[in-house]
Amino acid sequence: MSEVDWANFQVVIGSPYITKAEARRRFEENRRQRDVEQLIDSASVWIAEALNAWSDDDYMKVGLLAPLAVEHLGKAVLWKKNPVLVVPLTSNAEASLLNLATAPNLADPKLRTVGLAELWTRLETVIGPISVARNRRNRMVEIRNGAMHVAVPTTSRHVLIDALTLCNQFLEWLKHDPEWFYGDHQANVKHLVAEGHSEVQHRVAAKLARARRNLTQLENRLSEAVFQETTERLEDDAIYDLAVEAVWAVDRDCPECGRRGRLAGPIGLDTTIYAGDPDGDHASGWKVTMSPDRFGCNVCRLMLDNVQELSAAGLPSWLTIDPDDLGPDFDPDHEAERRYGINH
Repeated sequence: MSEVDWANFQVVIGSPYITKAEARRRFEENRRQRDVEQLIDSASVWIAEALNAWSDDDYMKVGLLAPLAVEHLGKAVLWKKNPVLVVPLTSNAEASLLNLATAPNLADPKLRTVGLAELWTRLETVIGPISVARNRRNRMVEIRNGAMHVAVPTTSRHVLIDALTLCNQFLEWLKHDPEWFYGDHQANVKHLVAEGHSEVQHRVAAKLARARRNLTQLENRLSEAVFQETTERLEDDAIYDLAVEAVWAVDRDCPECGRRGRLAGPIGLDTTIYAGDPDGDHASGWKVTMSPDRFGCNVCRLMLDNVQELSAAGLPSWLTIDPDDLGPDFDPDHEAERRYGINH
């Protein structure tokens, strides 16, 4: 920090008596927030241009600009959490990693950052399940990278609605005012996002109806005793039939048929302290939470593929779970050691 910066910073914080180390910490925090605001401002400009293009029926421009706004706003989330999260894990990005770890600066001309495809995994780690289905996010990546051409209004509208849905989720995490972000487009945004919610509800209603038909057809083909035996076996096999590699799951009643299905998603671990014996000793353990992003029923074959569909079907987006519910392969101590290098 230069002498001029030091003098100016003393004026900003209103006290010449803090230590230089504390002043530097506040200065870096202030600069990080300015970088976050710069990314938000950039995203705001791109989404406004995308909305203008939508009103002008310029479908290709919508497809290019809406994902760009999502990328910038997603990087604002990562930058606010920790600037090093925007660096790709490649050998030629080592300089960027070191710079961001020691003196983060968005204006650094040598800064290398992740693309939209890599952004999703890191965002899920920071904010939990993403509010748009994986296949729709992949479509956004393909359009952003030029691998998919947008020339029809329906695709353009879906990309825009997905982008707005993601922007709203990121803005909520950033605690940033959507009205300021969208400006004069706020009313149109609300209308488009409402359309997206309606589409999800229609999609889930169709899935529920299809699951109901599947179960009815199964029941009509079998005697009562065989039907009961078959559905019980399908319930028991769900833990194997519906397993997804590297994804934890717990039992949950199906919202359609009421049978035991599987609710899956990323888990979180938090240290918790609880009272021990009467002598005043205390012990610590792990509080295990899940942020579900999918559900499957092995009986009626209902499959819900993202957070929006779970919500439309009345399933939770967050819950505390008993570690035993994750099965014998899950050990919270081992999981904590794998993730954080710590153990109890």
